[in-house]
Amino acid sequence: MAIFTAIGTAVGASAAAAAATGAAIVGTAVAVGGTVVSMQSAQASARAQRQAAQRQIRMQQAEAARQRRGAIRQSILARAQARTVAATTGQVAGTGFLGGMASLTSQLGANLGYGTMMSGLGQEYTALSGQAAYLASRSQMAEAIAGLGFGMVGRSGQIGQFVSGLTPAPTPQQTAYPQGQQF
Repeated sequence: MAIFTAIGTAVGASAAAAAATGAAIVGTAVAVGGTVVSMQSAQASARAQRQAAQRQIRMQQAEAARQRRGAIRQSILARAQARTVAATTGQVAGTGFLGGMASLTSQLGANLGYGTMMSGLGQEYTALSGQAAYLASRSQMAEAIAGLGFGMVGRSGQIGQFVSGLTPAPTPQQTAYPQGQQF
């Protein structure tokens, strides 16, 4: 009878270990699947952030072009007004008129230069912001992978405890009689 009890205990422990191993495999598969989905989402987010940064750069370029056209338009109007005033006063060939025209040209150049500089800085800022967002999403993806690995390591001890907890305790007959003796 003791032999059957020992065989039953061994079979029960094997079944418990198999169940625990199966649960560990299923749990690991779910964790890996979740991590894969998380990584794919992070990659899609990074692509979207890069596209958004590119769109914003195009918007900034269009705005800079509009501002340049506006500055040129204002310069043309100011020159026309100055010509009109100079023509009515007879100062078209005077040094005051020519100096004023040179000043308007200089202002236009300064305005266009400033606008171009600010547009370039805005584009750099947008590109760097996009890069920062991309790197942040890559960091989150690496954290998810690391979490999966640490989780698997942490659960390996729990699985061992679970398996040992499923092993049935010896019966009173097994503890009362040494192995090989019967009543």
